[in-house]
Amino acid sequence: MFSYCVFNVLLLCAVSIFASKIVEGSQPILQKTIEALFTDRSNEMYPGPCKLIRASKRQNKICERDTGLANVLTNAKEQAIAACEETFQYDRWNCSLVFNRKAKRSIFNKLFRETAFVHALMAASITHSVAKACASGDLSSCSCPGNFGKNNTWKMAGCGDDFRHGKRLTKNFLDFKHAGNDQIAEILKQDIIVGVDSIGEQLKEVCKCHGFSGSCTTKTCWKRLGPFNSAMGLLKKHYHHAVKKKIMNYTTKRAITPKVRNRMKVERKNLLYLQKTPNLCVSTEGRVCKDRHNCATLCCGRGVITNKKTVSSRCRCRMVNCCFVQCDTCVEEVDQYTCK
Repeated sequence: MFSYCVFNVLLLCAVSIFASKIVEGSQPILQKTIEALFTDRSNEMYPGPCKLIRASKRQNKICERDTGLANVLTNAKEQAIAACEETFQYDRWNCSLVFNRKAKRSIFNKLFRETAFVHALMAASITHSVAKACASGDLSSCSCPGNFGKNNTWKMAGCGDDFRHGKRLTKNFLDFKHAGNDQIAEILKQDIIVGVDSIGEQLKEVCKCHGFSGSCTTKTCWKRLGPFNSAMGLLKKHYHHAVKKKIMNYTTKRAITPKVRNRMKVERKNLLYLQKTPNLCVSTEGRVCKDRHNCATLCCGRGVITNKKTVSSRCRCRMVNCCFVQCDTCVEEVDQYTCK
């Protein structure tokens, strides 16, 4: 009886440890791709048509079908990382790959809030880049959206930003269908969907009138996305409102039942994560604050060092020769705060 109890305890511990590690064993393409895109900050090119990552056979076939996709993926990667670093430059986590500058504490070792955000961020950036590439003609696999008007005077001219194709290609390239049906897979797939949908919410209809003397007898309409940074506000909001989940009955690698899936769908519009982020106060030493108010959070109460910084800016702008704006360059000294 005693040995049976010990065995059960050890088994639960082993499974619990396994549940906390999302990278053990054979990793689905979805996780491998997101991690590879966010981790590799170099310009190294790999063999195969996708070039940017060590792609799977399936991904290489997708890149072969549309040769412009490799460049679109490169743009998506650079766009996501740059936007992340800019948006989080004054937060305790500033899009670094590791916690507290420790190489062994990768954000991909477990499913932290930051891990969930990166999955949403990369999915959003790929979707945005593909949609924009459809409008610019850089991808040949796009299908132009249909008419938006309800009468014969409205028509479409060319392709707009094809969000539908961006969403479809993103899920296809990440091999969304084969990411698994266990609890961790369901959480990551939901994070991907949150990222993709955050781009869809930025989609707007733009119209232009045509006709004699501005009569607007014909109206040309198309769909347009704003710059990627316009979606970062929503993505960061999702980051701060992410919901911590618990693995139910340690069934991480077992297909979940409809009852468990329905319980997970309660927060279907939120980012989901499993493990609490470590205390990041150690990593903020020497970081520059945005202002004194920001220092109170970023510096964790350790205090700040104040220095003077010279800043150049445009000033005294005026209209010249009717149509040109001319400005002077003003130089001033401002306070710069650095965490102790």
